[in-house]
Parts: sequence; structure tokens; C-alpha cells
Amino acid sequence: MSARLSGLLALPTTMLIEAVKSAGFAPQGSKALDSVLLDREGFDAAKVRAVCTGGASSASAAGAAADASVAKQKADDAAGQAAQAIQAARAVAHGVTTLNLRIDKLATDLTSAIDAAGAVASRAEAASLAAQRVPAVDPAAVSAAVASAVAAAIRPINDALAGATDTVKAAVMTVLAAPVAQETCLWVFDVLVMDRQGQTLTVDLWGYPDSPPVDPHYIWTETLIRHFVLAQRTGENIWLGGPKSTGKSEAVKQFAAKTERAFTRINFTKHTSPEDFVGAVGLVNGATEFVPGDFLRAFVTPGAVILLDEISNADPANLAVLNSLLEPNSHVNIGGRVWSRAAGVLVMGADNTLGNGDDSGRYAGTRSMNSSLLDRFARVISFKYLPEDTEVRALVRHTNCTEKLARHVVKSINLARAKVDSGDIVDAPSLRQLIAFVRALDLLTVREAWDTTIAAKQPPESALALEAIRMASINENLIGGEL
Repeated sequence: MSARLSGLLALPTTMLIEAVKSAGFAPQGSKALDSVLLDREGFDAAKVRAVCTGGASSASAAGAAADASVAKQKADDAAGQAAQAIQAARAVAHGVTTLNLRIDKLATDLTSAIDAAGAVASRAEAASLAAQRVPAVDPAAVSAAVASAVAAAIRPINDALAGATDTVKAAVMTVLAAPVAQETCLWVFDVLVMDRQGQTLTVDLWGYPDSPPVDPHYIWTETLIRHFVLAQRTGENIWLGGPKSTGKSEAVKQFAAKTERAFTRINFTKHTSPEDFVGAVGLVNGATEFVPGDFLRAFVTPGAVILLDEISNADPANLAVLNSLLEPNSHVNIGGRVWSRAAGVLVMGADNTLGNGDDSGRYAGTRSMNSSLLDRFARVISFKYLPEDTEVRALVRHTNCTEKLARHVVKSINLARAKVDSGDIVDAPSLRQLIAFVRALDLLTVREAWDTTIAAKQPPESALALEAIRMASINENLIGGEL
């Protein structure tokens, strides 16, 4: 028997019960307690056992309650985590559903596209088979048919005008003469040009069937377009002047081409007389009558562009007949008929001296123009060689050479042009010569191409300076690598 139980036997019953309570005997120790208590005479063992069992049960209940509280907290945490997992699972399920819907739509669209492509392919195949069954078209036959239809359509007008007076003819032409369309300068020249109010400038198109061919390599500048559009608006005559091969004549021709106008170019020499361009009396079907020259025929053609090229080569006295014709709203009696400018006719002069003649010898034979004639031209436009970047683009367009080769050649030629101002070189090489030089490189050596396209076109006094420029600036290895 333990010392602790022995001590309990010595206690009175009441104290023993208190001791048992405070000792906190667990239920598993109840058998040992019974053996002690039963050895005491007259002791109510059942009562003491009930007390011990109740105390142990209370302690056990408190522990169980604490355990239950912990378990409940864990259960609550697990429930929260489960709720979050369920929410995440729902979001994933929604995303998967949306993705499936998009995939279904893409599949539907792809199916539609495949069906459409199949339909187009079927139509193309049918068109190809149909084209194989169509007989070949004879362009000459089509052209002849169109010409015949046009002739038949205008025959009544020509018959009616045959016996009409000049006044009636002029009235009819006024009604018939008008541009067929208007387009923006961006559409026609591929250059955006705006007025002071920010509006896009437009240009008249005349639809003339025999207008000059368009040069796809020609490079337009905004300034030049503005001058031409202004001339179209006002009907004023303009004068183009500057060194050779700066594009004066070609600019006028390409304006006529782009705007679908009739184009007449009259080249003047010191021997040109008024009869050569205005007209003269001659025999027509055995009868003597006035036969109009190129100028007058173009003068009465609606929308025509007339270029008086190299006009300063002519004797100023022989040009006096133009003074009255170049006035605004002119009506001039020549050869027994009154000649009036048709609607939209533009007259442009061009020379190398801006009408002032030349004393340097570069443009031998030119003369200073009569101030009365020059006064008929509202504006004198000075042409210069193109800026380097623009000339490089032009050279590439005309020859299909590389930009590196074009820039190398242009830089070398610009050195020669600079020597004109110092007097070392008489005449500046032109863009035409640059084009000829690059084209010659296909079959000639660099030296042969230079000598025949550049050096040979200069007077002997320019030879030394040109040879120095060739040796210093022309890199044959670079050129050979770009060919």
C-alpha cells in the first residue's frame, strides 16, 4: 500500500472525502481506493467512490470540451478553405466555358471562310473556262469600231458647223469646251498640294485622246505644280527659264500628259518666221486660202497646252505677232478670220536665258527678248538642277541602278557643276548625261562611258577640270561592285 493511501486511512471520513476530491484520483485508480476504503470499518465506500468518480468525470469533461473547441476551430478553418476552393473551381469552370464558346465561334468562322474561298475558286475556274471559249479580241478592230462610232456621233455637229459663221462656230465650241473631270493634285501627280485655307488643290482633266504619254519616272515638285494650277485658274501665260536639261520642256509636256490635254511644241530658231507657226496663204484644193500654222490650230483647241520652246533663239521682230494673241480674251484677225483663244488653252515659253540672251557663249544664238513680249507672261519661273536626293531618285527610276551607284555619280557630277561658276568648266553636265553614263556602264568601261557621255560633250577648255574630277571622285571599284 502506498504511503499516500496509508495517510488517507488515518483521516476522518469528512476530511477523507475532501482529500479524495482535492487529490483528483482518476477513475482508473478506483480499484486501489476501494481496497483501502473497505479496510476501514463502518466507512461508506460507495459514497467516497461516487465522489471520486464524479471528480474524475468533471476533469475528463473539461478536457473533452477543450478538445472539442480545438476540433471545431479546425473544422471551421477547413470549411473556409473548402469554400475558397469551391469558388476557385467555379471561376476555372467559367473560364473553360468561355474559352470553349470562343473556340466554337472560331471554328464556325473558319468553316465559313473555307466555304467562301471554295466558292471564289469555283467562280474563278468557271471564268477561266469561259475566257478560253471567248475568241481573241483584235485591238485594231476595236479601235476602228470606236473611231467609227465617234465619227458617226459627231457627224451631225460637223455638218451643221460646215456652213455656219465664225460667230456660231465659236459659240458652239464654247458650249462643248470644258474639262471632263477634276481630280486632286495628290491623285494626279502623287503630291499633296494645299491652298492657304488648307484645302486640297484640284486640277482639270480634259480627256483629250491624243495627249502625250505619261512618263512614270518623272518627279514632280510641289512648287512646279502650284505654278501650273495657278496658270490653269487664271489663264495666264508663264515663262520657264534655266540651264539646259533642268526639265523645262519635259515639265510642260508631262503636265499636258497628266491632265489629258492636247500638246503642241513649237521649236524656234533664228530662221523661224511668223508663217512657220502662225500660218500663211497657200493652195487648198486648187484655191488660195489662209492655212493656219501649228500655233493657231492649237490656239483654238480647248484645253490645249502650247510650248514655245527655245523661243529666245528667234528674231524678236518675228515674234511680235504673238503679242496680241497672248493678251487675255484676245480676238485677232489673221488671214481673214478672227481667232480667239479656246477655253482652257495654256501658253508657256521656255528658254535657257529667262528671255535675257546670253553673253557667256554657253547658249550661242540666243537673243534678248522684246520687253513687250515678256510682259505677256505673268510669271518667269527659274529652273535649277534638282536637289541631290531628288536627282538620285530620278536616276534610279530611269536606269534601275542601285541608289548607292546613283548617289556616287550625282555627287561627282555636282562637283563638275560647281566648277561652272568658277569658270573651270564651260557647261554643267545634265541629268540626261547622267542617265546616258549609267546606261553605258552595262557594256562599256567606266572610262569609256565617262569620255563618251560626259567629257566629249564639253569644249576643250573644260577637259582638264573634268579629268581631274573623274580621277578624284569616280571610284571604279565601287561602280563595278554595284553593277
